Amino acid sequence: MKETLANEIRKYCNETRIIPARTKGEKIVKIRAGDIRDEMNLKNKMPAICGALQALKFETYANVKRTSIEGPGSGVNCIMTFEIL
Repeated sequence: MKETLANEIRKYCNETRIIPARTKGEKIVKIRAGDIRDEMNLKNKMPAICGALQALKFETYANVKRTSIEGPGSGVNCIMTFEIL
């Protein structure tokens, strides 16, 4: 079964942001939507990126708690801050 784009985004962010930070003992991770767009080559997919990371499903999947969202809710400069649990 093909993985949904949202699940691919969540998996990518967990593997490239959350797990490395958790391994280093960090407690807070900030993810900028535009960086994920560029790294995953997801042109014109900002709503999908922001939606995937702002969903409770990401918090559960990555064992994190979103503490803030800065900037536009679904723009390249949307920065989501997560506390690693």
